[in-house]
Amino acid sequence: MKSIVLIQPKAPETFLSHKSFSKFTKKPALHPPLGLATIAALTPPHYKVKIIDERIEEIDFNNHCDIVGITGYWFYKDRIIEILNEFKKRGVLTVGGGMYCTTNFRDALKHFDVVIPGEAERTWPQFLNEWEKGNYRSSYIENQLIDIKNSPIPRWDLIKWDKYSVGTIQTSRGCPHDCEFCDVVKLFGRELRVKAHYQILQELKTLSSCEVPYISIVDDNFFGNKQYAKKLLKNIIRFNRQQKKPLIFIAQATLDLAEDEELLDLVKEANFIQLFIGIETPRKASLISCNKHHNLNINIFEAVKKIQSRGIFIVAGMIVGFDTDDITIFEEQRQFLKESGIILPMINLLVAHPFTKLWHRLEKDERLLPHIAEDSFSTVNFIPLQMSKEKLESEHLKLLRTVYSIEHFKQSFLSFIKQIDAKQIHRSSLSAGLLQLRSMNKFTLMVGLRIIRFYLFQAGKEKRWLFFFVLKHALAKGVICLPVVFSILAYFESMNRFTIRKVV
Repeated sequence: MKSIVLIQPKAPETFLSHKSFSKFTKKPALHPPLGLATIAALTPPHYKVKIIDERIEEIDFNNHCDIVGITGYWFYKDRIIEILNEFKKRGVLTVGGGMYCTTNFRDALKHFDVVIPGEAERTWPQFLNEWEKGNYRSSYIENQLIDIKNSPIPRWDLIKWDKYSVGTIQTSRGCPHDCEFCDVVKLFGRELRVKAHYQILQELKTLSSCEVPYISIVDDNFFGNKQYAKKLLKNIIRFNRQQKKPLIFIAQATLDLAEDEELLDLVKEANFIQLFIGIETPRKASLISCNKHHNLNINIFEAVKKIQSRGIFIVAGMIVGFDTDDITIFEEQRQFLKESGIILPMINLLVAHPFTKLWHRLEKDERLLPHIAEDSFSTVNFIPLQMSKEKLESEHLKLLRTVYSIEHFKQSFLSFIKQIDAKQIHRSSLSAGLLQLRSMNKFTLMVGLRIIRFYLFQAGKEKRWLFFFVLKHALAKGVICLPVVFSILAYFESMNRFTIRKVV
């Protein structure tokens, strides 16, 4: 039997690594590699398949296999090449996929024996079929967007679930919007392609059996087709009612979600506690410059308040470094975040991802820098217009430190609490609090106990009082459930610790 090893390399330590979470979860990684589990499901049954996630275990390069498949983002490149070179020394055929191979296709061809960029539902089986016949090519390029109804349930049986705290599911691909800095449209198109509801429910059933309480819906815009989302949410609500331990959901959305009251009610009733929303900036000129027109005609403050009124907290994607951003943008962002009730912003530096519209524009203007930005929280890969690169990076870090200071967090949390509307929550779901309490299993209880122990006995006096402050105001409102409080406190600690470092 031929054997295949699929590898998720370890990533450089970044703001997104959320390393501090592991002290609460006692698990080394947040979520498993969905892409590799899907590739494994696309592999014919006469192959032996193993998934290695380097975030949770070391790679045994001497463990024999016939093919090694490696995935990763473009800033994983150095580690990807190290891994594939070790396997090449041992005569193993190396196959590359994922974001690095998709956005840096020509570069990937220099290193891998075979490169499979983009969606692989058709090209991966095609490669294996030709490899078996001894006549395979150096690349397999998908020229059409696939029907993801044909994408199989991932091989979750190959995943070591005791190492992860969050399950993942994809219900759609694509995004109807076309922001200049985003690579989603280039990769997956503007037309939203969706799975059938029965497929998704079957995947949820499988994930539920893995005993992970949290499910991250990884769609770039879960609500891109609102009618589809409403029908799916109704199915999720029925599914959760049948579960002894209902699943808790997080997803990505756009601000126009706030315009649909029915949809908001369904989101709450389906047990969603967190939404990631790309707000980017309060400055209209910057929204125009990056083609984020769908945020222009929305009152951002009112939209945030409407969503958070149901006890769903927003993790907001924010960006500094647009061509219209001058030195005053940092104070403008800080003030906006304090007043808006957004307690957990992810403030990014603008980064030109390969072959996005932003990348092409900056390349044409000869403003691209030769180095690769490891992530969007450390450095930019272009020459800014309104300030020096060094000034942009240092002021960004100062903004992070300010926003994740205890004092700023308290002010934002009070704004968030004031937005909570008990009538809205009970109107949308009479049993919302009970549903979240029912969702708590042994894992979530232990995480909660560790968070309490950390803030009371390990974090120091200032954070101890912060814990009492959060608990007091949350309970006084009478509508915030413990899973939400624990999630907020865990996020804050992770981000606060990341920003405690020397300002450039």
